Amino acid sequence: MSAAAIRPLAVALAAALAAPSPARAAFEVRDGSPAALGAASLDLASVPFFESAGFAASASHTALYQSDGLTSERAAVAFGGQSARVSATWNQLGFPGAREHILRLDLEEIGTRAVLLSVVAERLTLALDGEPSEGGFAAGVSVLAKVALPRGSLECVVAGDRLARTRPLDGLGVEPSVPFALRLRSGAVALAWMDRWEASGRASPRLVLDLALSRVACVRLARGVRPERSGAAIALRLRRVEVSAGRLDLDDGGSVGGVALALVPRDPDTRGGRP
Repeated sequence: MSAAAIRPLAVALAAALAAPSPARAAFEVRDGSPAALGAASLDLASVPFFESAGFAASASHTALYQSDGLTSERAAVAFGGQSARVSATWNQLGFPGAREHILRLDLEEIGTRAVLLSVVAERLTLALDGEPSEGGFAAGVSVLAKVALPRGSLECVVAGDRLARTRPLDGLGVEPSVPFALRLRSGAVALAWMDRWEASGRASPRLVLDLALSRVACVRLARGVRPERSGAAIALRLRRVEVSAGRLDLDDGGSVGGVALALVPRDPDTRGGRP
């Protein structure tokens, strides 16, 4: 099947998966894990509840909009050192007979420097029963700038999402965008204003609050507009196990709920990360 013929099917799938909008392209949903649901941010890669050096692995399952068979499954592994972190994520999303698959590799600088860089590579595949799969490769970059404050820090993250793409993705309507976040941290509290700007002018801002509790629990709450929505999530850590649950509710109806289980380093650090 040609890209021109498969695109209407891809758009129909994406419209069922994503928040209401006049038009949606394939691969619009980046992350359906509890960390993303709590931030009301299906369209952005999630910020972990906790950040720490060492090896971590996680898996999540999400049910979307009370629709039979409409689910998202995600698995991730990551290793962070003193100056860099590498992570690999696999995500599938859809219903029987039609699935989007995203394989994502992130390499990012971490540490106390004022400016940190990261690069992302993705393999995007749309699989429909009885038809050859369609997809391609995409790549992006992001910059994190940090300013120390008397009682915390101010962070600004600007990213170029899917700036480079192979030609088959153009036929599926995959376009670049600019995720942006401005985050204020003070002790156990972080408040972020986040958005994703597109060439069409579409934006969907959200305000996200993180509250860390005694370094073994984190509560995340969010409120977004265009479309109007609310998110909530909680993560609990016991030694090397982290359990989390999240929910996203749309004001005009529909909800998304997910759970995740992770194996994590022993000593969590609530520094947070990129959008």
